[in-house]
Amino acid sequence: MVDENDLYKMIVETNDSKSLEILYDRYESLLFNLAYKITQDVQSSEEVLQDVFMKIWKQKAIFNPEKGKLSTWLITLCRNRAIDAIRKKKNIESQFDEDFQGIQTNSLPEYDLLNKETSEEINKRITFLNTDQQKIISLFYYKGLSQQEIANKLDIPLGTVKSRLRLSIQHLNSYFKKVLRKESEENEG
Repeated sequence: MVDENDLYKMIVETNDSKSLEILYDRYESLLFNLAYKITQDVQSSEEVLQDVFMKIWKQKAIFNPEKGKLSTWLITLCRNRAIDAIRKKKNIESQFDEDFQGIQTNSLPEYDLLNKETSEEINKRITFLNTDQQKIISLFYYKGLSQQEIANKLDIPLGTVKSRLRLSIQHLNSYFKKVLRKESEENEG
């Protein structure tokens, strides 16, 4: 089996369509499912998948192996393109529930990429944030809205969105640092 980095290199350096085909076969299912979980539309998901591989073929998206794995890069490309597709179609309005009842991480595309324990821990911790912070986290990270779009959607000042998002991230970061410190101490003892 050819290494994925070698496949990518052959695509970029020699325009090897066979390498692109192999790479596509390896990641088609994963990327399509991710795109579908975000767009909830088969046609949009197929377009996202095609766009991701066309960007690679036309070298409009450049992978740097020093920054991480090719699979992670492909997932990021796919996620960003799927969010762009949602924005383009203005489906965000119909997907957001005005009677927000909290975040369910098991419905998120990233859920498949996290282990169950971590996902449950994140979900538990997010529920400790106040409702306003939960809404902003949901709209920013899981619906792909910009901070300005969130301000417009919730009819609040942009500065309020920025500060609530920053505080939410600080609270979550602080909690997870404590958890990691505790685990490290337990492993040492």
